[in-house]
Amino acid sequence: MRYSGGLEREGRLIENARVGEDVHLLRFEVEETLPHSLPGQFFMVRPSRWERDPFLLRPFAVVDQSDKTVDFLVKVVGRGTKDISVSDIGVSFRLRGPLGGRGFTPSRDSVVLVAGGIGIAPLLYAWKLHSKFVVRFIFGVPNKGWTDIVNWIKSQVSGAEVACEDGSLGVKGTAVDLLLSEQGYAEEIWACGPVPMLKAICDAFKDKIRILGSFESRMGCGIGGCHSCAIPTRSGMLKVCHDGPVFDLSEVYLDELL
Repeated sequence: MRYSGGLEREGRLIENARVGEDVHLLRFEVEETLPHSLPGQFFMVRPSRWERDPFLLRPFAVVDQSDKTVDFLVKVVGRGTKDISVSDIGVSFRLRGPLGGRGFTPSRDSVVLVAGGIGIAPLLYAWKLHSKFVVRFIFGVPNKGWTDIVNWIKSQVSGAEVACEDGSLGVKGTAVDLLLSEQGYAEEIWACGPVPMLKAICDAFKDKIRILGSFESRMGCGIGGCHSCAIPTRSGMLKVCHDGPVFDLSEVYLDELL
């Protein structure tokens, strides 16, 4: 089946590379020119062979893009992502996107990027597009099981700083610990990772610096119809897929998401 026009399209898997434990870099090729994606924007993805089980598409942030290719990092967390990660080259996929009403766009001259775990995906794309604005790139991981992906990130990002909770990689501690260890000049922080990480950044820099965060949420449709990804904000319940996924964190009630 072919999907063309609008947000729906057919993509063919042309690369499937293991870059870490249960983490794969997938590259898809499409026939039509893709709309430009902002860092933080995402696609809903599923193999065309899926019918009723699994049924829902899975959301993946854009890691890189050209006119007719798009890359995603897929971490295996369940049956659906496992099946996607072991797909063979040439397999047809349904791609819906790019989605998301707001991505990361430079509004200041100096930015710090802070990623936790698989939250590295949108920030890697931000680095590729806007590295001239980036003064620090911090990547936090839990343990040595992330060794391969840490090495891969270091090959992609010059000067990447790594924090590891068990001390087996980089500096012992969390991404926020590393961020606070050297508070150099920066006008903005872009972050993506677990909500406790986002909350810790906000607590440390409240009212001192603008903090933008990209949220990782379970989604049903990706286009604002199912409301399954809604989060509490000062403007009411907003949908990550439609109103985000990037938000000014001063506007989000993070305590309610913990």
